[in-house]
Amino acid sequence: MSYIFITLLYLQWLNLVFSLVMKPVTLDNTQNPIINEVGALSSEWRITNAKGKPLTGRFLHITDMHLDAFYREGATVDHYCHDYKHMRDSSKTSKAGFLTPGPGFECDSSPSLIDKTLEWFSKHIEKDYGGIDFIIWTGDNSRHDNDNHFPRTKGEIIASNEKVVDKMVETFPDVPLVAAIGNNDVYPHNILEAGPSSITQALAGAWDALIPTQEKHVFEKGGYYMVEVIPRKLAVIAFNSLYFSTKNAAVDGCPKKDPDEPGSVHIRWLRIQFSLLRQRNMFVWLASHVPPTRNQWYLDCYEAFTDLLYEFRDVIVGQLYGHMNINHFFLLEFDKPPVDTSSLQSQDLQIATAQPKYVKSLIDTQYAKLPFVPDKPSSKFLEETVGKYSLASVGGSIIPEMFPNFRIYTYNISGLDSQASCLEQNAAVADSSAKKHTSSVNDLYDNSATEDDKDLLPSNSIYESMKQKYKKKKKKHRKKKKIQPGTLGPAYVPMTFTPLSFQQMFLNTSNYMDATNETEIHYKLLYDSRDEPYNMPSLTVPEYMRLARRIAGVSESNKKKKKKRRYKKITYTYLWHAYIGAIPSLGDPDNY
Repeated sequence: MSYIFITLLYLQWLNLVFSLVMKPVTLDNTQNPIINEVGALSSEWRITNAKGKPLTGRFLHITDMHLDAFYREGATVDHYCHDYKHMRDSSKTSKAGFLTPGPGFECDSSPSLIDKTLEWFSKHIEKDYGGIDFIIWTGDNSRHDNDNHFPRTKGEIIASNEKVVDKMVETFPDVPLVAAIGNNDVYPHNILEAGPSSITQALAGAWDALIPTQEKHVFEKGGYYMVEVIPRKLAVIAFNSLYFSTKNAAVDGCPKKDPDEPGSVHIRWLRIQFSLLRQRNMFVWLASHVPPTRNQWYLDCYEAFTDLLYEFRDVIVGQLYGHMNINHFFLLEFDKPPVDTSSLQSQDLQIATAQPKYVKSLIDTQYAKLPFVPDKPSSKFLEETVGKYSLASVGGSIIPEMFPNFRIYTYNISGLDSQASCLEQNAAVADSSAKKHTSSVNDLYDNSATEDDKDLLPSNSIYESMKQKYKKKKKKHRKKKKIQPGTLGPAYVPMTFTPLSFQQMFLNTSNYMDATNETEIHYKLLYDSRDEPYNMPSLTVPEYMRLARRIAGVSESNKKKKKKRRYKKITYTYLWHAYIGAIPSLGDPDNY
């Protein structure tokens, strides 16, 4: 009898537990739907960034802050705005203001300029622009090493990084920040050896709030890492372009014969990350400091990198860089050398400062020679022609030599939802070993250069050793690249995460020459990519190819009738927007 009673009690207890476990869970549907230009998210699910903040469909790109702790109000501008007491009274040159010396002087950012900029972010990004989902921050937080009276030290570099990171985290507590190492964030500048090293370990400490715990050992080894800014959906990889840089005397590029070279290891790491992201149906932005141009990257690193861009075009959303202080874009073509911008074909456009020939030469040597992209291209044309190109965007800087500036991007967040299958997929991927991805790394290097390739190399001395190696190779040993590209992703066709537009913000420092600590600054909109004269419906690769040809003054009719190319208003507008504040002949941007 007691046995039956106990059994009944047990069954009742099981029924109670089962009913509690299976009780429907009420979803939080009080949140307003998130809407952007191309669609809306379902309100059934809370789609958030990595900090739990609902998405807005916007992010910020900022670069080259160059905090200078030695900047002094009243110092002469011809000595980097540093205070030379023995010259203070004798110098008759312009003096640095509290905030800035004004445009055109070779000074780095005053602490007050950084503070006021972050203060503006704090007051206006959320209120006036609806907030942002994440920040891509492409390096150079420390000042330039250009003043022998104030030589830089490793301690100063780390202190500058700690200060700026702390202020950024304080300003954006609910926004993931992904920072990349700049050439002035290491000591000596440009030089970074294979890690773990004292500088990567020190930066890991200074950037502790930015780097995910599971990525810190990777960062200490190579100065690169990945952050899922939207969990299980979108990541940002901060890769270390210093290992690809020709100015880094501590490395030797990405040689196939030396797989232990830091650049070679980095390429393998990138490939593994892209493979894992593809398996997880995720997308990724690439962020770094030194852009992949002809004179700044080792050629073998450039080739290996563009192979990755082509193979994983279904995963990669875009690339953002800093370093050059010029707002511009260029395209990287698969299986082709980087474009040569070392010379100008014409001298009809004069620019006073800031690498004056570079963008003009880029227009002549690349923009004008891009293939014509019709308004309604065929799928085959997109796959076989446009799909071989990838876009690199370079942002302007905060330093006052030009007008401080940054960009607020919008991107497509329609179509996002939260599914349980994602969690199951993540668990399966986590159990898989990364070793199975390394076997295909050699595919990156399956094209051996030949005697025919030597003329494609830049003529500067950095590449002379490469040329000598290529002379020894025979043409019969050349292998054709056999890379199977992914389908066209959000960088090429409109879909979730496709970048839609950007707003170029700037600070006209000419208006703040009498600024004090009480002065409130105002960053203003310089232009929107959707407005005249650009009129870009999106920021996809085909749209940029069309824009490039318009900037260069070429069209399909030019090709058919062999008309001479002429620069148009859009050309000069683009140059002014690229060299913000560095073209005095174009006047004040507020009146442009």
